[in-house]
Amino acid sequence: MQIDPDQTADLMAIQQVIDRNVLLPLFEHAAREILVLDAGDLHVLAANDQARRTLGRPMRHLRQMTLSAILPDLAPDRLDRFLARFMRSHRRRVRCRLRHGASVYDVDLMMLPGRQQTLVVQAQNVTDTLDALRQADAAEARLLTAIDALSDGFALFDGDDRLVICNETYRLLYPDTAPVIQPGTAFVDILRYGLARGQVIDGIGREEAWLRERLDQHRRMPGPIEQKLTNGRWLRIVERETSDGGRVGLHVDITTLKEQQYALRRLAITDELTGLRNRRNLLEDIALLADDLRDGQCVVVFHMDLDRFKSVNDVYGHAAGDHVLKHCAALLEGAVMPGDITARVGGDEYIVVRRMARDTVAVTAFADQIIARMMEPIGYAGQYMHIGASVGIAVLDPDTVASLRGTVLSAADLALCEAKKTGCCAVIFEAAMREQVLSTSALARDLQLAMKRQEFVAHFQPQIDAGRGCCVGFEALLRWRHPRDGIVAAGAFLDVAQRAGLTESLDALMLDAACHALRWLADHGWPHVSVSINMSKAQLSDPRLLSRLIDSLSRHGVSRHLLRIELLESTLLDERAGHFVDNVKAMVAAGFVVELDDFGTGHAAIAALRKFQVSQIKIDRSFVRDIDTDTELQKLTGAIVGMAHSLDIDVLAEGVETQAERDWLSSAGCTLMQGWFYGKAVPLPEVATLLARWPATGQPRINVSPKSMRGVS
Repeated sequence: MQIDPDQTADLMAIQQVIDRNVLLPLFEHAAREILVLDAGDLHVLAANDQARRTLGRPMRHLRQMTLSAILPDLAPDRLDRFLARFMRSHRRRVRCRLRHGASVYDVDLMMLPGRQQTLVVQAQNVTDTLDALRQADAAEARLLTAIDALSDGFALFDGDDRLVICNETYRLLYPDTAPVIQPGTAFVDILRYGLARGQVIDGIGREEAWLRERLDQHRRMPGPIEQKLTNGRWLRIVERETSDGGRVGLHVDITTLKEQQYALRRLAITDELTGLRNRRNLLEDIALLADDLRDGQCVVVFHMDLDRFKSVNDVYGHAAGDHVLKHCAALLEGAVMPGDITARVGGDEYIVVRRMARDTVAVTAFADQIIARMMEPIGYAGQYMHIGASVGIAVLDPDTVASLRGTVLSAADLALCEAKKTGCCAVIFEAAMREQVLSTSALARDLQLAMKRQEFVAHFQPQIDAGRGCCVGFEALLRWRHPRDGIVAAGAFLDVAQRAGLTESLDALMLDAACHALRWLADHGWPHVSVSINMSKAQLSDPRLLSRLIDSLSRHGVSRHLLRIELLESTLLDERAGHFVDNVKAMVAAGFVVELDDFGTGHAAIAALRKFQVSQIKIDRSFVRDIDTDTELQKLTGAIVGMAHSLDIDVLAEGVETQAERDWLSSAGCTLMQGWFYGKAVPLPEVATLLARWPATGQPRINVSPKSMRGVS
């Protein structure tokens, strides 16, 4: 008989286990509960340590019990039927689950053959395991519910980049790809499926390149990814790596946000009244137009400012003004081509940007065409309004794009300023304009520094009564003690100083200097000599003007009638003159004397002389120069002198430089004079020299009211 070597080895191994007494320790110390029963009557033959602890009985008690006594929770008939079926099945092993108290056990029944049949029962407590599984199932159910409840798309991919789970929102966000969004599908296959159906706008026509970029983003996870689909939907994708090397992604629908952002951007660059562009990002858009110029092309910026627009608002009201602005916007939009830019950049300012042929004639012709249309009558509420326009032009071509690219708007603005200053309808920018502006800017900085260094001073020019041969007063004139150029007259810098915001400081300086000079004159024996100061429009608009004047006079202890206030004739023509009247009347009522300077250079009405209660007019030097030989000038000046005297207004002639001019004016009845013939403006300490030549008046000016003689009290 052939011997099976494997069987022989098995028998020898079993014998070794028996010989080495291994089975008993394994039985006694097993982690499971083990009961050995007599298969006939189910009496307990043996129980291991774990079984004794679980059942809470010693071995001597257990050996007296049957299986049904040990498990009273089980109905005896049910247990009998179960064991009978097991016996009849001739199976050596069967597993079942039963409950003992609060615990649940998995039970293995094993029949051991032999002369006396033995039933081995092994039980394992699975209560904690079942509880953990139930908790895991509940957690998974809650997780699935939460994932499905997300308003955003959720997708989880494993370490092999295959889909593990996703919610329904994820499928809805990608309707074209939905058929392949199933567990187990590779991420790359989902992407390819969508690309093949044109799902992503950026991927159309460049599918493989887009796929490489998207996979690289998926691996690197650089941050949120924004993706636009062909159905108009915008998605923001945020991906993170999981602990097992997979990827979890959240896909947020940001379509509404994108639409709101677009609307806000549109609103931010749109003028609410006209619907045109505004100034925001205008320079960048001009640069884009200039980036792809073809040969012979240029980009032209037309900066337009409406003429007489303020009069429309003042006469017809702001509703009419709005109508004009919208009318002009419609004109400009109708004059341009698609791709051109039309913008409103200020109250009554517009900019048109056009790509045109490099032809100066064509450029100026377009500007002239716009100006002509603007000058046509504009109907509103049964009336017709008339405006005009000035245009500044800047050209970006291959020759100028490098130098003007970032400053083309300011260049057009400079050209516009030149057009308004010269009265030309349209002016094309030239480099000299910028140089002039740079020079003006440098002067403004020097003026501000001069104010800090106290380089501005007052000089005083005498005013002479030629009939009596005496000095009746001085005019305080602003001068700049320039560290390099010496004494500089105000005419060389005053306009720039006003634009630099120095008007208030200079006004305060001159007022204090005039009051100080009056105190000095009185202290040196000339108490009746007056000082005249020019009053700026800014001062006349100041509601605190009268209190400032009185405070300054009080500090120096001088009378009001000695400080004479000069108004420029152009002040009467200012559109804000109505705001000045109250201040002028208040000054006259308080005892100040008002004079009108540079008379004859404007269009001041005679009635305005009474409205402002002018005590003296000063004839501009243009009516004085060569008056001894110019018969036409003699007629004009003579008429001015006669008119003033008929109104009981004194007359002083400025700019008298020769004996002949002095003699003619005296013969015409104008005896008050000022000019180089009598002396230039000098610093206060040198006034004494002038008064030695022209003695000071010994009595007050005759046009001073008794009230003003009361001084500062």
